[in-house]
Amino acid sequence: MRGNFLYSKLGKRVYDARKRFGLTQEETAHRCGIDRTYLARIEAGRVNPTVKVLFNISRVLGTKMMNLMRIL
Repeated sequence: MRGNFLYSKLGKRVYDARKRFGLTQEETAHRCGIDRTYLARIEAGRVNPTVKVLFNISRVLGTKMMNLMRIL
């Protein structure tokens, strides 16, 4: 249960950052070098992305990785 909570929080932060940046899932995924469905699963809190993927997402969305990974 705790893992799902953490993944959900991470996904929400990725979603919020993407919306603030004004990108679609398709555009973001392409820039990150991942599949759109994988990004959708990250945003839904259903997967645990690798550090490399999180780094790419944070770079594309102009935020620090630690901001995406904050628990509270």
